[in-house]
Amino acid sequence: MKLKYILFIISGLLAVVLIVIVLKFYYQNDPLQSVEMPKCTFFVLTGWKCPGCGGQRALHHLLKGEIWQSFCQNPLLYFATAYIIAVLSFGKKYKFLTGIKACSAWLIGILAFWILRNVV
Repeated sequence: MKLKYILFIISGLLAVVLIVIVLKFYYQNDPLQSVEMPKCTFFVLTGWKCPGCGGQRALHHLLKGEIWQSFCQNPLLYFATAYIIAVLSFGKKYKFLTGIKACSAWLIGILAFWILRNVV
């Protein structure tokens, strides 16, 4: 029991350290100017933006405190983050957040976002 608890603490600390390293990397490197940042394969192959395109730039702007620029890069990330937090916080209490209707609504919303961002 004690070893399991110690391993849990160590893995949690390693996760926090990894997250801090990644956030520092995104803070210091602009995805538009950095060669280390991965490019969207879908965009490179088709020239169309996928639902996740702009996510790295959004994170970079958010870490710099540029909230509006971050939102403009990929607004879906803000809605998805809020939804994930709601599911993790209240998912067991409010089943409508994780049911088939919620998943269908998210799928339709993501598809609509995908289409609209390439048309508009």
